Amino acid sequence: MDLTQRKKLDIFIEKHALHHVEAMLGEAGFKGWSVFLGMEGAGAHGAWRQTGVADAEACLVIAIGGEAATRTALDWLSDYFRTYPGVASVSDVSVMRGERF
Repeated sequence: MDLTQRKKLDIFIEKHALHHVEAMLGEAGFKGWSVFLGMEGAGAHGAWRQTGVADAEACLVIAIGGEAATRTALDWLSDYFRTYPGVASVSDVSVMRGERF
């Protein structure tokens, strides 16, 4: 089994920002990503839960790609998070079928 080293980028944002983040990921060089709806959690401002009533929905976007795409995305996110809420993390991952990433 052959594994390829890549970067995994996790981005937690409000749903209204999703189209901006997805456009950026494509322009940065990511070939794909997955989006998951956040239901509840806790952060710097305490616990939160989606009730469906006047809430800003939260999303987790997960993208796996190369070093250059990840750096480009982090630069963009650094600027974006100066104005809008969000969190990003990066981790090293080993993937099968590395050519897809």
